[in-house]
Amino acid sequence: MAFLDEDELQPAGSRRSGPERQRQLMVRRVIALGIGVLIIILLLLGVRGCLNARKERGFENYVTDLSDVATQSNRLAAGFFDRLENPPADSDPLTLEAQISSDRGAAESLLQRVENLDTPDELSDAQSELVQTFELRRDALALIAEDISTALGEEGSDEAIDRIAGAMRAFLASDVLYARGQHDIEEVLKEQEISEKVPDSVFLPEPVTKWLDRQQLTAVLSTFATASGAIQGTHGLALLSTTVEKTPLTADADNTVSIGDSPPTITVEVQNQGDQPESDVTVTYSLSGGAVPIEGEAQITKLDAQGIQDLKLPLEESPDTDVPLTLEVEVLAVLGEQVSDNNAATYNVTFN
Repeated sequence: MAFLDEDELQPAGSRRSGPERQRQLMVRRVIALGIGVLIIILLLLGVRGCLNARKERGFENYVTDLSDVATQSNRLAAGFFDRLENPPADSDPLTLEAQISSDRGAAESLLQRVENLDTPDELSDAQSELVQTFELRRDALALIAEDISTALGEEGSDEAIDRIAGAMRAFLASDVLYARGQHDIEEVLKEQEISEKVPDSVFLPEPVTKWLDRQQLTAVLSTFATASGAIQGTHGLALLSTTVEKTPLTADADNTVSIGDSPPTITVEVQNQGDQPESDVTVTYSLSGGAVPIEGEAQITKLDAQGIQDLKLPLEESPDTDVPLTLEVEVLAVLGEQVSDNNAATYNVTFN
């Protein structure tokens, strides 16, 4: 009977206390789990916030560093072109060459800084365009430094000026590439909700034709050559007349020319209006408006001061007939020639 006594001594509700304790334990576990999940979420949010802040600082630092490079490149361009347009009284070709060589060194340093930028992955394509931008600027300055003394001298200036004009086109290409990279960077910044802006960087100043057109570039270099004493005397050429076969042409008027089965020949009358002899005087022509443009050039080996000489330029092929065409003839300016208004003429021509 002892087990009955023991059963009588046990509290009446003790048999139901087991499930109650299990329920309370489960509640405590759920609460603990919820707190743990909340802590993990807060930790993840904190880590994400730190990563986002770090990423944003990466973009901002990139733009800040690039902005400094762009500012210095703009200053470099301004100084380079100012020396060409406004040469100091004591300037000479060798001094200018040394200064441009120094500019080339500065451009190399800027290129290295661009290459070493800490670039976010999202900007890798734009970064490649920026590297190409500063490579073009460095290489163009190197070419100009190599040719500038020759371009300002008496011998070989025509070819040197042509190469410098090509380098100017490289500057223009660099400006286009920079603008593309700038646009791409700002699109990414906009997507990242970052308000930073990339500054402009234009190396070739307006008007660009002043530097790309050979005649206008020659005029700029002529000013420098004259001011520095690199070239002596008065220089100037003139296009006096143009004839196709035996038909004289009138500028800015309708001209009709009869031709045979073979391509016709253009005869150009050129005068040296300066007091110095000129060599390798180049005359170009362009015939447009037909199915295929026709272009060509020829040279007068030597033209004495105040001398007049005819130059024949056979067309490369027969032009279209019974169609209004435009013939442009130009005598390329020589070094020291600062006024070239009378070097070119445009003719409206119909061949039959």
